[in-house]
Amino acid sequence: MKSLAFLQQRSVNLAIVIAMIAVAVAVTQPAFTGVGNIRNILLDITIITVMAATQVLVVITGNFDISIGATTGLSAMSAGIVLQNVGDFPAILVFVISIGVGLLVGIVNAILVITIQIPSIILTLGMLSVIRGVTFYVAGGSQVNTEDVPESIISLSQSGPFGVPWLVVIAALIALALGVFARSTSTGRNLYALGSNPKAAALQGLPVKRLLFLVFALSGASAGLAGAFYLSRFGFVQVNAGLGLELTVIAAVVVGGASVFGGVGGVAGAALGCLLLGVIGNAFAILGISQYWQDFAYGTIILLAVVADAVLNRSRARGVNGVRA
Repeated sequence: MKSLAFLQQRSVNLAIVIAMIAVAVAVTQPAFTGVGNIRNILLDITIITVMAATQVLVVITGNFDISIGATTGLSAMSAGIVLQNVGDFPAILVFVISIGVGLLVGIVNAILVITIQIPSIILTLGMLSVIRGVTFYVAGGSQVNTEDVPESIISLSQSGPFGVPWLVVIAALIALALGVFARSTSTGRNLYALGSNPKAAALQGLPVKRLLFLVFALSGASAGLAGAFYLSRFGFVQVNAGLGLELTVIAAVVVGGASVFGGVGGVAGAALGCLLLGVIGNAFAILGISQYWQDFAYGTIILLAVVADAVLNRSRARGVNGVRA
């Protein structure tokens, strides 16, 4: 209950920070809070939102999936190569191919994490390099160009109900569904138990291997979905697609209240973390601030969030052990 109260307070604080940034930028650039710009911000964060919604589940179990950025690139490239060779076909098949490639990577990650039992951050870092190599091989020195991507895919990022692009709608529905799953199902609650104390979870008979398989498979599938989003959003794919996305996603998850030590976090907080990074990135662009300073701001936010998490984790540990602060 204390963790839930902490996350609710963290979400409120994030919402206040986002509002303060928006007001501060709008004072000098009124167009920042215009409908068109808000639409752009929401569209820009769709890719990281679908990835963060599952990455937070991985982090809750006390693990990390560092391969998601590379998986997104491979998925987008794979679907794009099929489009190049087969031509126009229904958008749903692009999603099926992209998600299928991501799911396959996620299953391989899950099997390796469960069987080899080395820290997932190390294992998936190695997988990141493997996937990058596979992407170069699949691309064969070429790239997927705009003329290879059918209008049915592009239109998903340009139109939708009430002027809201379909990508935004899909990302919001996925975040909502995973948020309910994490908080309102026994499997979701078991993820928190596993992350809080893996040894105790195993002794209590929780299906530890099945839970790890689930979160890594979901993480891979969502990275694959992000690949389809990438094709729709940008209309082309290069071999370095998705480069660095994993750091942005993990930043959003940590800023959103997930503990790097496991057991604490939520999809709503991760989504707000994505929105915060999106607002900051858009504000920097409108104000004409260099990309270098944007990277500096992201890094500072991550460091502050991690330090705050470490302090809170020590505080929680003292509380459990009955040691006075």
